[in-house]
Amino acid sequence: MTDIPLLSLAIWVPILGGLLVLATGSDRNAPMARMLALAVAVAGFVVTIPLYTGFDTTTSAMQFVELTSWVPRFNINYHLGVDGLSVFFVILNAFITILVVIAGWQVIQSKVAQYMAAFLVMSGLMNGIFSA
Repeated sequence: MTDIPLLSLAIWVPILGGLLVLATGSDRNAPMARMLALAVAVAGFVVTIPLYTGFDTTTSAMQFVELTSWVPRFNINYHLGVDGLSVFFVILNAFITILVVIAGWQVIQSKVAQYMAAFLVMSGLMNGIFSA
């Protein structure tokens, strides 16, 4: 396995990228919002590729586990991991995000940055659901 926090990246790359897309602002920057959203979606998918290549199918244990104490006083932890089913959901979600950005390229004509940002943030949150 690797020391790179792949699950955290799969969650936070789309979320932070969505906020960056939102910062592009008005509809006159729509082409930039579209390109940036596509770049973030592709980056989010690339982050999930090592999850597929590094996943050990011979065990049923949780893999790519990340455990960090978040609020020690209350014993609250940041704990992520994937099993054999959720790893495919994370990868599928990242791939579908690319397809949605491409599909919305011509269809979404107003509030482009808001649409793309909302979908990227939702994608990151879905990855969080699948790996929590």
